[in-house]
Amino acid sequence: MKKILMVELWGIGDATLMTSALQGFLSDGWTVTILAKPQTRLLLQPAYPQVKFIEFDAPWTAFRGKYRLWRWPWSTLGRLLSALHRERFDTAISIRCDPRDHLLMWLAGIRRRIGFAHAFSRLFLNEPMPVHDPNAHRVEDWWKLQDRVSGVLSVHQSPHLTVDLALAEKYRAQLNENPHPIVALHCGARIAVRRWPEGYFRQLITSLREKFDFQLVLIPDPDGYGNSLHDLADHTFPELSLAELLALLSCATQVICNDSGPCHLAAALDIPVIAFFGPQRPELFRPFGDHHLVVIRDICPLRPCSDYCQFPENYCLTKLVPALACPEIDSYLLKAKRLPLKVPLS
Repeated sequence: MKKILMVELWGIGDATLMTSALQGFLSDGWTVTILAKPQTRLLLQPAYPQVKFIEFDAPWTAFRGKYRLWRWPWSTLGRLLSALHRERFDTAISIRCDPRDHLLMWLAGIRRRIGFAHAFSRLFLNEPMPVHDPNAHRVEDWWKLQDRVSGVLSVHQSPHLTVDLALAEKYRAQLNENPHPIVALHCGARIAVRRWPEGYFRQLITSLREKFDFQLVLIPDPDGYGNSLHDLADHTFPELSLAELLALLSCATQVICNDSGPCHLAAALDIPVIAFFGPQRPELFRPFGDHHLVVIRDICPLRPCSDYCQFPENYCLTKLVPALACPEIDSYLLKAKRLPLKVPLS
């Protein structure tokens, strides 16, 4: 049986995009193990129960302090490498152009190591791939790795997740008491500089209420970001588990969010997304699919900054005021015809 290790050590959005290649490997008969953060198992295991997970919170994925090597969990790293050696994988892949991922694959003694080559990691990859298209979406990069592993042009699939049907039915029963379509608003993001201001979301929702009929489902971030919009919402669902978040998003007609994990969760459930982008690059990280809207403006001269803002505020989003965003969103929703108009256009 062919055994492959997929390395994706970052967030739930990244793990969701990985499922584009994961489905292909499973269809081709590979025994798949995913090396990832603990939350990745919680996210993917319901949809992919045949996959094995090895949990590891890599110190180099921390937003701050990643280079304080004296704080790295060296004993945990040693145990991880021993466990990977015992698995005797045939192949390991990582989408990241990151020599730390590639070194890990090499130290684990995996015979075939495939990834996008970095100047410092060609020693660790025996099948380095050139990053020939810097504007390729992460899903397209996963497809390239899938083709390289299989040796042929594979059948490519979009990211896909499943939901807990019982949870989804519970939410639908609660939300269907209101006959209007559901707009789910998740206005948080793990990294603060990716957040459109709460006051701007207030103006946006107020503007949309004047034109469209819908019920608003508010999903505040675990740290409370978004709670100030509670008075606008028909329903507020704080402190959701990943399973609950997926089930709730699956009930929505439209999701509005930032460049964040929930953006990719909704897209993988085939729910249309309106996503506000600031410091990151939508070419790489937009919600995957043709029926989503990315709202972005090149206001800051340093954008994209990969989340390391050099200014006292994230101007790429604070200067993206509702007066700039609302007409674009109105046009998108009118064209999509998902939300009924309060006053039909003549």
